[in-house]
Amino acid sequence: MNTPSPSESNPPDQTSTDRELSLEMLQEQQVNLKVSVEELYRQVNQIRGLLQTLVMGLAIAILLAIGISGWFAYRLLVQEQIMRRDTEQAAATNAKILEQLEQVETQLQRQKDQLQTFREEVPDEFKTLTDTVQANQRQLLILRDRIKQIEPKQPPSNRTQ
Repeated sequence: MNTPSPSESNPPDQTSTDRELSLEMLQEQQVNLKVSVEELYRQVNQIRGLLQTLVMGLAIAILLAIGISGWFAYRLLVQEQIMRRDTEQAAATNAKILEQLEQVETQLQRQKDQLQTFREEVPDEFKTLTDTVQANQRQLLILRDRIKQIEPKQPPSNRTQ
């Protein structure tokens, strides 16, 4: 015996109803898929926006870090130049004072020699020369005190003796 096929056993109205139901289910699935796709697009756009915000934030943070480190480097360089200039000025001042000290010591030695000569030759002028020598010795002590005051201000590597 032949069994009738499902389409043959169903009346013609039922087949069209099945088709309509299948078509409605397919349309409903299509609508659901469209909604799902639209939701996915919305989520992708939201994630893209968040990623762009994150990248821009990172770029700004990197630029800020570069700017701050550049500022610190510049400030350090300026401070180093100021220290170098101050050291050079202190060394020049120290050299001038040492030169003056040598001149005063030379002058004092000459005056001592003159004093000795005058003692032997002219006892009356001895008192005037003695006073001059004492004044020069006081000036020498003042200059030595100034040198002592300046030397501690110099960095240890620049001291000359």
